[in-house]
Amino acid sequence: MRNGRTVKYETLRIRPFGMHPTQRGYSDVSEYRHNQVRYGLAFVGITAICFAVTLVSAPQIDWALYLAGWVLALACVGLAWLNPTLWLLAPFGALGGAILVRAGTDGLDAGIGPLLLIPMLAIAVYGSRRALFIMVAAVAAAVIIAQVATADGGVELNPIWRQDIVLAVMATVLGIVIQDLVTRMRKERNLAEERGRIIEELALTDPLTGIDNRRGWERMIQRAVGQARRHRQPLSLAMLDLDHFKQYNDAHGHQAGDDFLRRVALDWEERTRIEDHIARYGGEEFVITLPNTDLEGARVIVERLRTDLPLPSEDRSSGITCSASIAEWDGAETVRELVARADQALYQAKKEGRNRTVAVESSAERAGFSA
Repeated sequence: MRNGRTVKYETLRIRPFGMHPTQRGYSDVSEYRHNQVRYGLAFVGITAICFAVTLVSAPQIDWALYLAGWVLALACVGLAWLNPTLWLLAPFGALGGAILVRAGTDGLDAGIGPLLLIPMLAIAVYGSRRALFIMVAAVAAAVIIAQVATADGGVELNPIWRQDIVLAVMATVLGIVIQDLVTRMRKERNLAEERGRIIEELALTDPLTGIDNRRGWERMIQRAVGQARRHRQPLSLAMLDLDHFKQYNDAHGHQAGDDFLRRVALDWEERTRIEDHIARYGGEEFVITLPNTDLEGARVIVERLRTDLPLPSEDRSSGITCSASIAEWDGAETVRELVARADQALYQAKKEGRNRTVAVESSAERAGFSA
């Protein structure tokens, strides 16, 4: 079934490479960028402060290295902000920038451990376990390369480098713990949202037929009218009511009546267009919203449905028929006024003998009915 929420047409979501599986991704680039600004601003701010503080204790500044670190970090952050597939450039760029800034101020032999915590924690929060291990390997490689690069004649593990190694190990453990905690929180949030979605779906779906109930239709018709107004398109509303359904129920039993209502809903849904929306309005009454359809187009659709009910061959003589009404939105009226006109037309069809369609013109100046 394609109506309501029985079948979902999921929007393609952006899932950047290296992102944790429990992170469901982003609906579009705008949402991704908003999320990067909202949650990444803290990491960028802390990194900028660390970069700036290095100037305070620097006895001699190598401006080329210092500025190169800033350029590398900002360029990587900018590219990550522009393209979701490059989001891992931000933490890795911060790592490379931190090393260059440190080399240009206090020197690599002064230790780079504290600066390495920032990108590692960023990966722990947003990245997958594989991305976290890659960052750990990158941090370890940075420590080793820096130690070798600053060694004069031989590698000596001085207290500063021992401190960096300890910090790297602590950051690894802390990153794994944080990632597990964030993963658990995301799973609980996803589960709560899924339960909420199911509860909402049950509240808006008719349990007998599986299509929208009146509440679900009321929410949908507001959007349909808004879209028709925005795009200046016609919109028609049809109400269909099964004639003599009570007698059919009494003669065949309530189970047969329920089965017939299910067949009607499924049959009408399959025979309408993908953009049309059908809902059970109440009892044996259904409502069909026909976007971008004028009165004459709606009449063709409704007549096809009304005159060919999915009755079993043995019930063809049961006397059950269908009355219908059609009202075209006049471009200014409210949903309540549109429904009132359709309901009045349906009353007219019943009054004139049932088994017919009555349509009301869309012009607000005309109140007459045409059969």
